Amino acid sequence: MKVLLSTGTLFKKPPWVTAEIARRVGFNGVELVLGHGFQGSSGEEEIKKTLKACPIGGIHAPFYRLKGWGKLFESLQKTIALAERFRIPIVTFHPPRWLDLELGFYRDLKRVRDFQDTFGSRFLSVTIENMPVTHGTFKVGLYFLSKTDALIAFAERHNLDLTLDLTHLGTREKNFLGDVQRFLATGRVKNIHFSDYAGGREHLFPGKGILPLREVLESLRATHYNGAITLELFPREIEGDFREMTDRLTEALGYIREGLGFGDENSLKETAHGV
Repeated sequence: MKVLLSTGTLFKKPPWVTAEIARRVGFNGVELVLGHGFQGSSGEEEIKKTLKACPIGGIHAPFYRLKGWGKLFESLQKTIALAERFRIPIVTFHPPRWLDLELGFYRDLKRVRDFQDTFGSRFLSVTIENMPVTHGTFKVGLYFLSKTDALIAFAERHNLDLTLDLTHLGTREKNFLGDVQRFLATGRVKNIHFSDYAGGREHLFPGKGILPLREVLESLRATHYNGAITLELFPREIEGDFREMTDRLTEALGYIREGLGFGDENSLKETAHGV
């Protein structure tokens, strides 16, 4: 099992800087999010620089249009091609948003009968991520496949693996642990986006919200989960000077490792401030 740091947690920094911080804090690697900084870029140079700092354990396809990447299905294909070239084992993508009229993307996805046969390989898993519902009394999904049953059924029908985002699941505010078990029971979960949730605020620091994250970690330990766990926080959750930021990341990593039964040992902790 590998514990990764999402580059989205430090999205204002170049990914190779985030990768160096992740390595020194003690993460096993990063999940590289293809966002605004990849406008007009093929992504190759950024990946090469990032790999010099630490492994890339996953890559997240663009979830909005980027210059030079085409429409969303094209950008997914380009992301998969990059993952194959650089032997990045997990590709994650968001399902289409009906609110943004991404019907064409949905149709493109439905045309793929078998994602793993078409795009995957022995070392590459293509995963679709569960998304949040709106906050407030009425829970509205803004994405196609918003319901857990619909997403799992689509994944099984099209042979897709899954990225389970805990804070997104938490927005439903009921039967959280039951839904976690439903995802895990598919055997398709290859990546878990790890953060807390409370009162309409997503991607909170572990323990700051209402989600039973320790129970989730205990369940992963008991079921011998062997995929990735990716810490994915809003940047404000680790705000402060460099020392405060790395201390917070070290604390979050310790929370995950302790919950998995690895203890709080961290061989690189003493050098985390030396970036």
